[in-house]
Amino acid sequence: MQITQITIREALPAELAATGELTAAVYRDESLAEPTYLPRLADAAARHAAPGAWQLIAVDASGRILGAAVYTVAGSEFADIAAGDEAEIRMLATAGFARGQGVGQALVQDCVRRTREAGRSALVLSTKPEMTAAQRLYARLGFQRTPERDWEYAPGKGLLTFRLVLD
Repeated sequence: MQITQITIREALPAELAATGELTAAVYRDESLAEPTYLPRLADAAARHAAPGAWQLIAVDASGRILGAAVYTVAGSEFADIAAGDEAEIRMLATAGFARGQGVGQALVQDCVRRTREAGRSALVLSTKPEMTAAQRLYARLGFQRTPERDWEYAPGKGLLTFRLVLD
């Protein structure tokens, strides 16, 4: 199925359950999250309600949810590595049927736009080493690796970090 239109916007309250289910399912089905983390991934309502965090979704022309990401800023409970005036992308997920059609790129580009419009200096993110397709996307969009900021969410379970500096 070819997707002809992708719109990025904040999730509506009625879409939060489906958004959380999509995010948790992608991470669960691809073994990208520990089972204990899945409830946090599924809780899009908490992200929607948190100060300094926005639950974004990608939808097609019919309103079907194609993907999701959290845009957050330093100081928010959802920011892992953002500091100072940086913004951060978290929990990026694309539905399996929509992969390879620009959904992830559209979500990241919207986060870049939001960061730029807010006058923030940079957009940062963390990714697992095995998320190579995502890393290629980030590199294509100008993100640079920041190995000095890499971190472990659990002993022996590290994340790679990337940063896009904005003018």
